Amino acid sequence: MIKPVLKDLIITGNPNIHGKLQFTETEDIGDDFYLSGTACIGTEDSDGEDNFDFGIITPKALERELRDGVDIISGSKYFIVNRLDFEMITRKIEQILVKHQRETWEEVANSLTPYFRWEYTDSIRLNSEEELLEMIRRHKEESQDLE
Repeated sequence: MIKPVLKDLIITGNPNIHGKLQFTETEDIGDDFYLSGTACIGTEDSDGEDNFDFGIITPKALERELRDGVDIISGSKYFIVNRLDFEMITRKIEQILVKHQRETWEEVANSLTPYFRWEYTDSIRLNSEEELLEMIRRHKEESQDLE
């Protein structure tokens, strides 16, 4: 069973609004913000990690977004918070990860899609050099057919 672990948490925002692009610790930036988060998730026995992105938004910012002509906001892949608190966000991500142990890494990553956008979602996975060569051949034929 593969157990995912949080290896790093990156939170970025608009430096014109908050004075800096990246936050590395809890800061008081008020209660009206929308930031981007990246959970760097891997396994305990590996140095590697994949990026899983999410939004961090406060109720005030959410209300402002809706007032500014947006009729609906999907609630998927957002953490709605009252303040920027690294420890609270880290704990929440770790609580999520405990519930998403799976047999393969791809199963782990896919099980996290309600919470995060995995960096490899919609990417093509090839299992061999032959598959790569076949994909190149098909692409070449399709390109020639268009000419």
